[in-house]
Amino acid sequence: MIASWLIPDNPPSAPSCFVIPSYALKNRTLPTRPTCAQIELAVQWWQKYPSAKIIMSTGDNQGLGITNAQVMAEYAMRLGVPRENLIEEDRSRDTWTNLLYSMQIIKQENLAPPTLVTLDLYTRRAIATARKQGWRDFYWLSVFSKGEPAYGTKRFQTHSRLTIFGYELIAMLYSKMVGWV
Repeated sequence: MIASWLIPDNPPSAPSCFVIPSYALKNRTLPTRPTCAQIELAVQWWQKYPSAKIIMSTGDNQGLGITNAQVMAEYAMRLGVPRENLIEEDRSRDTWTNLLYSMQIIKQENLAPPTLVTLDLYTRRAIATARKQGWRDFYWLSVFSKGEPAYGTKRFQTHSRLTIFGYELIAMLYSKMVGWV
C-alpha cells in the first residue's frame, strides 16, 4: 500500500532554488530524521549547483520558541552551506502556507523554477498543494527516511514510517476537504 502512494521524482536540470517544507523538529536544535534527510538531499544537489538558494520553510508550529526554518538553516550550515545561500521562510504553519510563502520569496528573489524537496511519503500532497496554488514548471525530489518522534504534538505523527503514512492519508483527506488539493 505504501509503495503505491509514492510517486517518482521530477528532478531539475539546472535548479535555482530548493524549497524544503519542514516535517518536524526533534527539539530546539535538531530536526527529526525525516527533515534531516530532506536537508541532506538538498545539500547534495546544492553541491552540484552552488549558486542555488535553499528555502527552509516553516515557522514555530511546534511551540518550541524557535522557528523550524532557523533550526533547519543551522543544520544546513553545519553541512557546509553558506548563510548567503539559505533563506528562512519563518511564518508558515502548514503545507498550504509553506508553499504560499515560499513562492512569494521565489518571486521576490526572482528565483525560478523551484524544486520541492520532500519526504517521499509527503511528496504526493506537497505536489498536489503546489499545483492547486498555481505552481507551474516546478520540480521535486523526494527522500526516504525512517521515522523518529518529534517534539510535542508531532511526536506520534513522525514516530515511524507507518505513522507518517497514516498522517499523510489523513492530511490528504483534510486537504481535499478544505480545498488545498
